Amino acid sequence: MPQTTENVTVRMQPDTQKKLGKIAASMDRSRNWLINQAVAQYLELYDWQTEQIRHRLHEAENGGDFIAHDDAMRRIEAKIQARLKP
Repeated sequence: MPQTTENVTVRMQPDTQKKLGKIAASMDRSRNWLINQAVAQYLELYDWQTEQIRHRLHEAENGGDFIAHDDAMRRIEAKIQARLKP
């Protein structure tokens, strides 16, 4: 059974439209298809991020094991410095 669709109007910069057109042409797809794919991927990522935030917030509210901000920053800085050394 075919899915029903609805029209949505989106305004965008001409440069963005040109880029969409070039990408769609290189993929032998329509701009409509490309926009639908981009929106679907964004929504999937948004749902995943939101769920991760909810999960970590729940852990924090229930005594989860976390690293203090200053300690985390020191660890990150140490890793950066270690990679910069020849």
